[in-house]
Amino acid sequence: MAKTRMKIFTIIKEESKRVPEKNFIDINGKPLWWYLLSELKGLDITVNTDSQKFLNQYKNSNMQSIKIIERSQKHIDWENDDSIDSSPVEDMLFDFCKTIDRSEIVVLTHITSPFLKKETIFEAVDLLQNDKYAKSIHSILKIQDFIWIKKDNITTPVNFYTDRVQRTQDLSPIFVSKGAFFISKAGDILDQRKRLPEPLIFFPLSHIEGVEIDNFDDLEYARFLEGK
Repeated sequence: MAKTRMKIFTIIKEESKRVPEKNFIDINGKPLWWYLLSELKGLDITVNTDSQKFLNQYKNSNMQSIKIIERSQKHIDWENDDSIDSSPVEDMLFDFCKTIDRSEIVVLTHITSPFLKKETIFEAVDLLQNDKYAKSIHSILKIQDFIWIKKDNITTPVNFYTDRVQRTQDLSPIFVSKGAFFISKAGDILDQRKRLPEPLIFFPLSHIEGVEIDNFDDLEYARFLEGK
């Protein structure tokens, strides 16, 4: 287990575009947000939220030690402005980092990763601290399979040749970014103005911990996994 103090920072929105009220959708009797926060119970957690629905549910839960930050109007307007093609998440992270010591380890995580385990975060923090050069560590899913890319109706292989049959174990792996965690020191985040200061290293997740709820198929898969 990581011995260094760390701050967990996450965001819970009232609305979601692809899956309406995603953070509150029932997964086998519990709202989506409950799974990760319940798993991380006992850690130093701060939630940035604009959701009265979350606050009402939170008051009736057994997680009263969580710190709550009300989302600023600036970030609400940013989120609702369709002319802006970026999320305010990084800016919220910067604001949070300004309130804590620069040496603190910050774990930016997302409620949409309901199967992430506390021990995995500890392992990732330890790996980062034991690396002499890295300034951040990020959760990824390692895929070693035949990958294609399609652009302008042209399909091209990414990591294999089409003129021979290759073995899967000989393919170059593809690393898919997952929102489970972005971990760094507050000072490095502020100095580089990015959630993943460089140089960065990867932490491969299991396929189950790598599940993210981004659409209805993901939701059904999560319900299946939780019901097993």
